[in-house]
Amino acid sequence: MAPAAADWIRCEALATRGADGDAAARRDLVEALWPVWLGLVRGSRAMGPLGRSDDDVHDVLAKLVEKLVGDDGHALGLYPSWQARHPEKTFADWMQIVVANAVRDHVRGRLGAAPAPSTPDEPSVKRLFNEFTTSPALEQLGIRPPITRAQTARQLLEFARARLPPDQWGALMCWIEGATFAEIEEELGVEEPDGGRKLVRAAIAVLRRHFAGGPGEGA
Repeated sequence: MAPAAADWIRCEALATRGADGDAAARRDLVEALWPVWLGLVRGSRAMGPLGRSDDDVHDVLAKLVEKLVGDDGHALGLYPSWQARHPEKTFADWMQIVVANAVRDHVRGRLGAAPAPSTPDEPSVKRLFNEFTTSPALEQLGIRPPITRAQTARQLLEFARARLPPDQWGALMCWIEGATFAEIEEELGVEEPDGGRKLVRAAIAVLRRHFAGGPGEGA
């Protein structure tokens, strides 16, 4: 059941404006959603005993703020395609999924859960980052090789956003942020079996062609 402590029609309008670059709308959206987030995070069974810790609760809220406000609101741009695939769902439903994913990420990080070992056939964030930072496309585009992991992720997502369809870019973004394939399917509303993995694989395949051939490859 959707939380009731927000004007969801107004929130959806703010989200649309925020995704289009309106920074003030994104700030207003955070202000409107803050009490909803607080209730959802504190009441989440997935938080377990961490839900009684103000520090942990506010860490999750800070991640939600960064997700919706950071990167010029790109995360908000995922909502329209998700809603189009689920016309019976609402912005409130989507927000519950976003919060649930943020909670899972926080709990996983706090408990030190390690991802399953990667096989040569499994997509690997580290391997993709290495391919990107050594790609001749960077030099051709005049991009300085990134130094930190955060810089690499930001530059890679910027590079990918101009070269991938929205569903592949959204899946790649979630995956780089640590989401599992099941969480990607839930967040993007993918119903195809193993669809999250397929979207990530497809995105990586397209990017590798661009890495090898430079900016004109596949255009």
